[in-house]
Amino acid sequence: MDDDISSGVRPAVRAPFVEPHPELVQPTPEDDPLGESVLDPGQRGLRVFEPRDVRVVIGRGQDPRREVRLDACTAAGVPVHRRATGGGTVVLAPGMVVVSLRLAGGMRAPDDHFALVNAALIPAIEAACGVRAACRGHGDLAVRGADGIERKILGASLRQSTQLAAYLGVLLVDDAVPLMEAYLAHPSREPGYRGGRGHRDFCTNLGAHGCIVSRLISELAIRLVSLINASPPASGSCAAP
Repeated sequence: MDDDISSGVRPAVRAPFVEPHPELVQPTPEDDPLGESVLDPGQRGLRVFEPRDVRVVIGRGQDPRREVRLDACTAAGVPVHRRATGGGTVVLAPGMVVVSLRLAGGMRAPDDHFALVNAALIPAIEAACGVRAACRGHGDLAVRGADGIERKILGASLRQSTQLAAYLGVLLVDDAVPLMEAYLAHPSREPGYRGGRGHRDFCTNLGAHGCIVSRLISELAIRLVSLINASPPASGSCAAP
């Protein structure tokens, strides 16, 4: 299911990028499995969708040899792509929800953009799943389990220029930890609240709270549409250690 909404802004100026590891990282297919079409001002400004297949996606400046279990990906036929935004390496797979959103340009603090989007994501998640998420790290959302420990349900990344900003986030609905353990190394950089935890101890999923993908997509689309081309207020960060 894919909920897409269009809007136009001035064309973005994108710096040339040459893939440093073309033998390891595949070009992103034209059908936009990462949601990066929001970087094109002639395309839709919001995409909220469930991935169709399994892919590994590294951040703009990351080395796949450090972040990815490349032998496992090759053996399973799982492609590795590089996204235009920053952030860490993720697995995309069915049972997740990707949020891709075009925001207003201008070089603002990244946490201000994350705070703007999270202010819409948090009530949408609560409406669809009955659980209240909290901002953690830089753009993450986490929920507290019955054991009192907070675990990640969403990771996000950002790219911005004077013309536009693009937000990409991934929500875990089904249990994705087996895929993470199979294809991702422990990240080279991690937020303080992770505390060195492995994938199983650090991440959880909204399906454990009765959430289903279609309901979550609907709630997210309703609340995010008003943010297309929106500017965050200064010092709106909800980031936490």
